Amino acid sequence: MLTPKQRQFLKAQAHHLKPAMHVGKGGVTPGQAAELDLMMDSLELVKIKVNQNSFEDEASAVKALCAAVPGLEHVWTIGHTLLFFRPSRTRDTRYSLPS
Repeated sequence: MLTPKQRQFLKAQAHHLKPAMHVGKGGVTPGQAAELDLMMDSLELVKIKVNQNSFEDEASAVKALCAAVPGLEHVWTIGHTLLFFRPSRTRDTRYSLPS
């Protein structure tokens, strides 16, 4: 579980990032969840955009992704953009979180 200070730090680090994935009309698919699981090991901090034509809202997309990807932490939602964090399992993390 992330503390408010850690969330604020991650939001600042993610400011310049572009969305790495889009949730479209079909909602969150198992293929998207598997791809996100792979991306998290290399990127660690990922923005995901929920398209306006999606039948899934942001809250249900967060629940579906957190349930499908082990260890995924929802950091922040603003508008249609979601921010997720998971430290890399294969190498040292590039984001040393404040205490």
